[in-house]
Amino acid sequence: MNLLTCSLVTFGLALAAGCGSEASGTTGAAATAAPAAGEGPARPTPPGAGPTIQWFGQSAFLVTTPKGTRVLMDPVPAELGYLLPPPVACHVVTISHEHFDHTNVAMAAGTPEILRGLTKDKAGWETIDKKIGDVHIRTVGTYHDDKKGAERGLNAVFVLEFDGWRIAHLGDLGHLLTPDQIAAIGAVDVLLVPVGGAFTIDAAGATKVVDQLRPRTTIIPMHYKTDRLKKDLPLAPVDGYVAGKANVRHLDGTELKVVPRPSGAPPEIVIMNYL
Repeated sequence: MNLLTCSLVTFGLALAAGCGSEASGTTGAAATAAPAAGEGPARPTPPGAGPTIQWFGQSAFLVTTPKGTRVLMDPVPAELGYLLPPPVACHVVTISHEHFDHTNVAMAAGTPEILRGLTKDKAGWETIDKKIGDVHIRTVGTYHDDKKGAERGLNAVFVLEFDGWRIAHLGDLGHLLTPDQIAAIGAVDVLLVPVGGAFTIDAAGATKVVDQLRPRTTIIPMHYKTDRLKKDLPLAPVDGYVAGKANVRHLDGTELKVVPRPSGAPPEIVIMNYL
């Protein structure tokens, strides 16, 4: 907590042009380029130091690149039960969909750019494909359920790319990915994946999605039951996802410094702490 408070005081918001207003993208659709049958995306080795990632509970993360660009993803409201920090200094806020537990933009300090994955009427996807600081940010349209949005609407996967690294935040993904979506997301190094079920894919579904995307470095489960989450949300704990899996690490502290894995090593599953 002291480190975060210090960073909020000392961090300067040197924003890229256009910051301080919501992005006005165009309505998007699912990607059309599919990989060859039986093939997932290639997995190039990132060239150097990776990002620092902090989890605030549910699907809320702060991703900081080695060059200092800060991306707050799916900010969580206090009423969900998690302790929130003072307003977080960041350059951009991403919102995968418009449900209340992903849209607390007041969690951000100042006037960062707000990138919403869905259109204002929630009936379509915004096509986001832009660079802020050193981060290329883009979206891939998906659904919140396995019935093409008929039950819970649309969802946007946010993909962050910088210095050879690629992070995919799956939001409230509710289904297995299509070949087109796998190709559009691309070769992933760090995957932020919901595992708690009820409103998203569950542990079994998350395992299949991870197998589809084959992240090279790090898998971070999100959107599951914890001792802080309000009791009336019927999410499963993370235990069901990690059961029987190797390379599971429970993080000491609240910030993860991602580093490249040794050549040929499987990705690490990291269970994050929260405030």
